[in-house]
Order: sequence, then C-alpha cells, then structure tokens
Amino acid sequence: MKKFFHITIWTILLIAIPACHRHTEYPFTMRQAEALMNIHPDSSLHLLQGMEDSLAMLPHEALMYYQLLTIQAKDKLYITHTDDSLINRIVVFYEKQGNKDRLMMAYYYQGSIYRDMNDAPRALKAFQQAVNLNARNLDLLAKTYNQMGTLFMYQGLYDEAIRVNKKSIEAYLLQGKQNKISYAQRDIARMYDVKNMPDSALHYYQNACQTALTDGDSVRYYGILGELGGFHYEAGNLDTSKRILLFLKDLTFIDDKTHIYSILGNIYKNEDIYDSASYYFNKAADNGNLYHRYNKYKHLFTQSSNTGNYSEAVNYIKKALVLKDSIDNITQTEAIAKINALYNYQHIATKHTQLRLNQEKQKSILYILLFILLLTILISIHAVTFYRLKKIQATNELKKKEQLKAKEYEKSQKALEDNKQKISELNKMLKEAKTEQDILKQEILQVQRKRIEAKNEEIIQQQREKELLITEFKQSDLYKEFWLSSINEDSDKHLTQNPGKWIALQQYIDKIFPLFTENIKEIIPSISYTELQVCWLTKAGISPSGISRILNLTKQAITNIRSRLTKKLKLKDCQWRNFDHFIEEL
Repeated sequence: MKKFFHITIWTILLIAIPACHRHTEYPFTMRQAEALMNIHPDSSLHLLQGMEDSLAMLPHEALMYYQLLTIQAKDKLYITHTDDSLINRIVVFYEKQGNKDRLMMAYYYQGSIYRDMNDAPRALKAFQQAVNLNARNLDLLAKTYNQMGTLFMYQGLYDEAIRVNKKSIEAYLLQGKQNKISYAQRDIARMYDVKNMPDSALHYYQNACQTALTDGDSVRYYGILGELGGFHYEAGNLDTSKRILLFLKDLTFIDDKTHIYSILGNIYKNEDIYDSASYYFNKAADNGNLYHRYNKYKHLFTQSSNTGNYSEAVNYIKKALVLKDSIDNITQTEAIAKINALYNYQHIATKHTQLRLNQEKQKSILYILLFILLLTILISIHAVTFYRLKKIQATNELKKKEQLKAKEYEKSQKALEDNKQKISELNKMLKEAKTEQDILKQEILQVQRKRIEAKNEEIIQQQREKELLITEFKQSDLYKEFWLSSINEDSDKHLTQNPGKWIALQQYIDKIFPLFTENIKEIIPSISYTELQVCWLTKAGISPSGISRILNLTKQAITNIRSRLTKKLKLKDCQWRNFDHFIEEL
C-alpha cells in the first residue's frame, strides 16, 4: 500500500512537466510509465506491457515513442537485447522527424542493443552519433560517455576509455550531480592500473571512495573500497590491503565477499599464519563460483598435504574433483576412484570378517584391518599426490616452453611478416572506413595499425642489435680462443681449468640472447655445470666434436650429454625437432 502511494505521488508530480512540451498527446498510462521510468522501471514496463492490446489505435509517433520507452525499461532492468530491427526503425523515424532529444535517446539505446549483441564497432558508432547531436540531455550524455568508456576498455584502448570517462564526469558536474561521478572515477582508476600507472590509479580510487562516501551511498562506497583493497594487495601494500579488507569482511550487507576472503587468505599465507589463511580460503571456497572454489580446494589440498594432514587433503581433493566434474563434465581421476573403491572394499571386508571370527580374535583382527586400511589410504594419498605433482610439473614445463616459443615468435621474422599482413588488412579496412566516412572506425583502425607498426620497428631494431652483438662476439678474442680450441686436436686444455673464461662466455651468450641461461635453468632445475657448458657452446655455434675437444671429453660422452638433455627437455613431444633446434630457438 505504501509503495502504491509513493508511485501515485511520483506519477502526479512527474507527468506535469513533460506533458507541457509535446505535440502528440500520449495516453495517460504511457505518460505514467514515462514518469516512473527512472525510479521504478519494473512498474514502468508493467504499465507499457498492459497497453499492448490498444497499440493499434496509437498515432505513428506515439507508437514509436512507446516502443522506445519499452526498450528503455528493459535496458534499465538489465534484460539482454538480442535483436536490432526494432531500434533501427525507431532511429530512422527520429532521424526524419528532427527531434534531437528523442534521436539522442534512440541512438543511445541503439548502442546499448549492439553492446548486448557484442558488436562493439556499431555500438561505438551509435554512441558517437548520440554525442555528436549536442542535445540538451546532459544526463544521457554522461551515460553515453560512460558506455563508450566500457567498450573502449574491452578493446584495449585505455587512453580513449580514460578520455570519455572524464567527459562523463564533466557532463555530470555541469548538472551539479557530483554524487554520480564515483563509478566513472573508479573506471578511470582501473584504466590507469592496467596502464601500470599506480599513482594515478590510487588517486582516482581514493576520489571515487570519497565521492561515494560524501553522497552517503554506503553500498557504492564499500564496493569501491573493496576494489581499492585489492589494488593495494596487487601493488604490494599488504598492510593497507589487510586493514581495509578486515574492516569490510564484517559488514553484513555485502552479499559477495569471495574476493575479500581470497585476498585475506593470500595475505595470511604470505605472513605464514596458516590457520587464518586456511580459514579464509575455506570461506572463499564456500562462497565463490565453481572455478574459484575449484582453485581454492586445489590450494587447500596442497597445503594439507605439505603439512601432513592427509585425511583433510583427501577431503579437499574430493571436493575439487566434484567441482571439476561440474566444470568440464569429466569423471573423477582414476587415482581417487581407486582410493574410494579400496576404502569401501576394506570396510565391507572388515564387517564380514567380524561376523565370521569368534569373540576372542575379533578385536585383534579389527586392529589389523584398521592398520591395513590406514596404510592403504596413506599409500594412496602419496600416490595421488605424486601423480598430481608430476602432472603439474609436466604442465608447467610445457607451459614454460610454450612461453619461450611465444617470446621468440614476438621477435622473429615470422612475426614481422605476420604483422605486415595484418597492416595490409588494416589498410584495406581503413580504406573502406574512409569510403563510408566512419570517423570513429578510422581512429580505431589507425590506433591498431600504429601499435603493430611499432611492434615491427621494435622487432627490426632487436634483430639488428642481435646481429651486431653476434658480429662483435665472433670478432672477440674469447670466441677465437674457444674456436681454435674446438678445431685443434693438439691444443692445451687450459679452458676447462679456467672458470673466468666460462663466466665471460656465459656473459656474452646472455648479452646476445637475454635470459638464455636463466631459461635453461628454469626448464631443467637439476642441470649440471657440464650440461650448461654444452648448452653455451652449442649456442655459440661449436659442433659436438668441437665441444668434446674443448671439454676434454670423448665424442660419445658429449653424445650422451646431449641425449640426456633431450630427454630432460622432452623434445620428442614438442615443436622443437631436436636439441640443436631447441638451443637455436631459445
């Protein structure tokens, strides 16, 4: 009854103002829906849907506005748009009619519909058309800039996103609506964070918090404050992050505290306070989505295994695997299934044995069975842990190799050629955009082309620098000394006894091929010094027979070392053909 009274009062007050400026007389229900749009969009949509039987009697302009209001109400209620045919007809109508305010509104919701349909170029074009009208609706202008900021952010155009969000703030301030700028300030902070400009990001996060606090909007304030806590954590300000998040975790009106619990868990883990870390990881797992809970249970499994709490480890791995089933529809791993099957088998066998045994032997046999069960569980846990660690290790090794391959590609001639092809395609698209006179699309394509051209220039400079460094190395006395030792059967073996020469060789190799030694050690942590020497000499272009002369080892010994490295690198299952190819590409 109270809600109905408020709706009625708002309806009477708000209908009077817009009714004075219309040429077309709209039905009372439609004016009611328009008046309630910003405060009760659900009631507005309900009123509009109740008019469906009488739409045939509406004048054409009233029908167009009715349909635009319906789209507006659904957008405010976060109902996803899936079709653009209706809004396109509305846009065409208002383009011909000449009502700038209505046309701006139509362009805005056209952009919103394309946004929902994941068509960013057309959405940005519609939003830009709304901005270009210079209509009087500053509130809609501010919202339009904010929507453009989100789309620019998704495309990685962070400077553009910052620019339009600042425009959004200007539009709100022109209306005196200081209270509405906090989300735009927060979005700007996010962009500066992505651009690795922490001082600017912190400035805008603090301003956003202050704006929301001044406005008295506690939900908005604490939401942004939680994001600020996460920012401090990523920036390494753990004490500040901890203080903020400990405050927020006790607020009852924050529905989703998963990120708070997760970060607190990591902070306490870094502080080696494992009880608190486990507590917050458990809270995060209980409240997070499937992926979050799965990852947390994996962490808790590892932590429990490392501390020797195997029963708890089994519990966590079971929960993780159940979630894994829900995510990608696979069965539990064979190892865990065996644990459960063995446990059930022993449990049933124990019961049957108890029934068959006499009273005197019952207790002794029960102890034996329990001991066997415990031993089996411990062995199974060990086997599962070993299997998973090996799997994780193999995955990490493959990932490292793929990352190395990706880094090499970024500097390679192949990347240069691929980028030239991309530039050619962008030039074609740019030509089409110029033909269509699509200024916004031209700007986006030009930014993308400049970014790729800059990458190409960087690749060319890196290749040139590498060529010069290789030339410098091959003209050095150190290289000549190693080369002469590699081809001379009768040369002395002083190189093997001179650590300074090897240090100088490593420095040359790592100067020409940055992080070469570090990457080798990361992929093969157990690599020996002799194996490293073989890698350096191979990278320097010394043949296997030359390496055997330098290291004073037999050719068979060098062959064995290379085979051993090939196995450690698992090259047979990778894109590198052999050891020499791997070293050459690294």
